[in-house]
Amino acid sequence: MLGHSPLAGAPIGGSLREIIATFDVATRTDGFSIVQTVSFFERALIERLHKFPDDIRVIDRRKFEELIAELWHGLGYEVELTKQTRDGGKDVIAIKQSLVRTRYIIECKRPNPGNPVRLSTVKELRATKSDDPASKAILVTTTHFTKDAKAFEERHPWDLELYDFDSVYAWIAMYLKTASQ
Repeated sequence: MLGHSPLAGAPIGGSLREIIATFDVATRTDGFSIVQTVSFFERALIERLHKFPDDIRVIDRRKFEELIAELWHGLGYEVELTKQTRDGGKDVIAIKQSLVRTRYIIECKRPNPGNPVRLSTVKELRATKSDDPASKAILVTTTHFTKDAKAFEERHPWDLELYDFDSVYAWIAMYLKTASQ
């Protein structure tokens, strides 16, 4: 059962949608999860984060992963949310088929407000990508990145991209605009 706890400390007017499903896991042999995200957040919760963006900074860490999965799903990607522990260094897998098929591994970091994501975390994600059949690795955070982390990204633009609080807020706005069309 997913979506069983509210955002940390935020008085939310909606409720998280629960998804219950059973799967025949014995038939999967490729090592990938068969659980696909459908919808982790009610639209009202995403609208609330748009209206009160500082709530993004203190959202429960797992809910942040679910939010990112929902945003990417809403923007047209097939999305898989990995298990909460021992996820192999990736929280979300996003796939899109257009002219070519692309597969992104997304690591979500929700440090304490004001604490940046450091170079070591970015390097760990790049190492994860080297052992994963992904087109690119993406690290998204509710805070910001150190200068060293940003410099590392600039040296490896084909391997990884970093997205901070402002990017998450922009994704929420794009999601809401796309959903209203």
